Order: sequence, then C-alpha cells, then structure tokens
Amino acid sequence: MRALMQKTSCAVIAAAMALGVVACSPSNGPELLADNTTSSKAARVADDNAQKASLKAAENRAAVAEADARAAEARIACEKERQEASNRGAVVGGITGAVVGSQVAGSGAKSEGGVLGATAGVLAGRQIAKKDHRC
Repeated sequence: MRALMQKTSCAVIAAAMALGVVACSPSNGPELLADNTTSSKAARVADDNAQKASLKAAENRAAVAEADARAAEARIACEKERQEASNRGAVVGGITGAVVGSQVAGSGAKSEGGVLGATAGVLAGRQIAKKDHRC
C-alpha cells in the first residue's frame, strides 16, 4: 500500500509539473514572434555596430603605427645625414689643421705641428659639422 501511494504521489507531482510548465510556457502567438524578430534585428544591429567600432579602432591603430614608422624612418635618415656631415667636417678640419699647423710650427717641428694641427682640426671640424646639422 505504501509503495502504491508513493507511485501515485509521484505521478500526481509529475503531472502537476508538466501542466505547470505547459501553462507557464510562452505561446507562439504573433505578438511574441514579432518581439523575437525585433530583438534579433536589434542584436544584429548591435553586432554590426560593434564590428564597425572594432574595425575603426584597428584602422586608427594602423594609422598611428604608420605615422610612428614614418617618424622613425625620418629620424634614421636625419641621423645618417648628421653622421655624414660630421665625417666631412672631420676630414676638412683635419686637412686644414694639418696645413695650418705645419705652417705655424717652428722650423724644425713642421711634422709635429702638422700632426697637432690635424688632430685639433679633426676634433673642431667634427663638432662644428654636428652643430650645424640638427635632427
């Protein structure tokens, strides 16, 4: 008897739950279908807007990276030109310093005067050329 009561009560509970689920479930009436269509359109629009925003952000990052790359290339080119100017200044300063040093030096020290003049000319010419070419 007890087993029969348990089976019966389980069946009644299951039936009540099934009726409750059926009674509470939404109908597929036209008003709900229209609402589902509207919400899916809104979701698609939101997804499209998110994709557009993501694309725009990626384009902005690419533009910034491209500008940074151009600036880096410009700095590298400027430094190369500065180094070339510095080398030219060192050569011109060294030659000029050697000539002037050998002319100014005493009669027995023409070589030493040329070496000292060339060294001073290289240092001076290099620094002057660097200052004239700023990046």
